[in-house]
Amino acid sequence: MSMLILLLGNPLNHEGGMVEFNKGLISTLNSKAKNYKLQHFSIGSRMSLFYYPILKRIVYPLLLFIDLFRLSFKLFNRDIKVLQLNPSLIPVPLIRDGVVQILNRCLFKKKTIVVLHGWKQHVFEKIMNNKLYYVLTKQFFKSADIIFVLSEEFKTKLISVGVEGSRIKVTTTFFYKDAIHELSLNKSNDSKVNFIYLGRVSKLKGVYELIKAFEIVACKYNNFVCQIVGHGDKPNTLVHYRSLIEDLQLQGKILILGRKTGIEKYKLLSLSDVYILPSYMEGCPTTAIEAMASGLFTISTDVGALDDIINDFNGIKVKPKQIIELAEGIMKSIDEIETLRARKKQIAQNALNNYEVNQIASQFHEVYSSLIS
Repeated sequence: MSMLILLLGNPLNHEGGMVEFNKGLISTLNSKAKNYKLQHFSIGSRMSLFYYPILKRIVYPLLLFIDLFRLSFKLFNRDIKVLQLNPSLIPVPLIRDGVVQILNRCLFKKKTIVVLHGWKQHVFEKIMNNKLYYVLTKQFFKSADIIFVLSEEFKTKLISVGVEGSRIKVTTTFFYKDAIHELSLNKSNDSKVNFIYLGRVSKLKGVYELIKAFEIVACKYNNFVCQIVGHGDKPNTLVHYRSLIEDLQLQGKILILGRKTGIEKYKLLSLSDVYILPSYMEGCPTTAIEAMASGLFTISTDVGALDDIINDFNGIKVKPKQIIELAEGIMKSIDEIETLRARKKQIAQNALNNYEVNQIASQFHEVYSSLIS
């Protein structure tokens, strides 16, 4: 019988990059690996509570207790050799997976991998400035056999906490080659420059700065349209930003389309020229990887893995919350649009070489094989 690697995280019907990451590893490696199988175990918040934050806080401790009880019975299975924890640098996920790690080390002694999907700088600073938090966080990461992070910056900061650099590996999110729409590699002859934002619509993603930057751009340029694609982080978020667009008289220039998935999403990417992501903080956003796979030039903030994967050839990096700097990047891309359109195939090929799901799965396969041997 195959040995098992148990991936812990939000239920697979949940929204979020971590869930999609786990789905991709499971579907890719379970069809190829000979000596092990990946299996998912749900722990943490449920999608049904996404828009009910107060209820979520009340119910979460009970859900966690039930999940830990279920997990304890699960781990008596001797075929399970490795636990993969999937926190972000956020208090609740860290506490949750810290409890799991204590439970495992005391009773089951399975090998553990920590995949750190997100990073909040203010949380890291609080950890560094509090002796108790520092000791607990250091112990959590030092007790893992392997740690994956999504940028070189995160690796450097973990080393500063006292974690051995040899146990920290840098990875990225990924895209599926078959999902990318073929139109993405065709040179656009559209007289308008097509910008696209794809992701959760929220303040932390820099959507306000995006809209205000295009207000500046509209004073000088008329040959552009920006589509904002994604669901709001709160029930009234999309209404709020549509009202802002109307107040700034940018109707027809900035369109809020709501959430799009599957072929609809990839077709919108294929018909765009420039992907824009002015987020305040990021890990390694899958949408940025998908945009590059579609050949899009990227304008993003220099946060998280974006600072690693965006360079002078495939994009422009700006500082978070800097509206004028963001507007200047947008105007530069409009001025140079024919050059950027000519780069589409090479941007897409670079993404294929580095961020396609099989590339990332191979990195994890090496680690899994090493641990279970």
